[in-house]
Amino acid sequence: MDIPFDSWHKAIYLRHSQRKYSGEIPDDEVTERIERVCNEFRPFPGARAVLVRDPAKEVFKGAVGEFFYKVTQTPYYITFIGDMNSSNVQSVMGYLGEGVILEATALGLNTCWVGGFYRPEEVLKQINLEEGERVLGITPIGYSKEESDRVGVSSKQYRRKDLSNLIISGDADESWVKTAVEAARIAPSAGNRQPWRFDIDEDSITVSTNSRRRDFRVSRRLDCGISMLHIELGALVSGVKGSWEFLEHPEVARYRIN
Repeated sequence: MDIPFDSWHKAIYLRHSQRKYSGEIPDDEVTERIERVCNEFRPFPGARAVLVRDPAKEVFKGAVGEFFYKVTQTPYYITFIGDMNSSNVQSVMGYLGEGVILEATALGLNTCWVGGFYRPEEVLKQINLEEGERVLGITPIGYSKEESDRVGVSSKQYRRKDLSNLIISGDADESWVKTAVEAARIAPSAGNRQPWRFDIDEDSITVSTNSRRRDFRVSRRLDCGISMLHIELGALVSGVKGSWEFLEHPEVARYRIN
């Protein structure tokens, strides 16, 4: 599918993590649009998203609820599934999953990337995995319990590093580059660790990760995959098209303009 970059780029600045839901079920049209994006947004091989309409109470129940990550009363959730035999599966998963989340945000739904604080054994009762696949993350999907905290009306502020701490070479003087890296700067990451770093050249932006550690039970390359989509959306709304080349650690991928 073609990326609806205008609406997804706007959604970057509306999205915020939400863990407490009203239980309200989205109407059929909204649900069908989310399911269609799950089925059709496959920009790279090795990753897919599945909308689960079964009750999610058991998925977030128990000891995980003792943490602030507890999710309550979500009507649906989405699983992000990766083929662990596929190269670059973590960064691909971040890119794909963030696309689904931004589509949900554009439709007025709340979401929350959840990488470790849920019960995978309960998820596996509600989905089918193919050989070599693993659930790398999930997101609840629905409407916030508080009307004032719904998408589009939240006044939440982003706690993000300054670009001067994220750009390790080059500069963001070009307008498309500035728009792209600013969008990437506010991308979500596990524990808000913001592991992405940027090398900027005349015709490209390279995303690197600052560590191999898997704190919060989530790969930093998955976080960087999220920032990759944000970079591309910033470039596209600036009228600049490009393509991704995946790289070896500590680099993740390079976006080079066409």
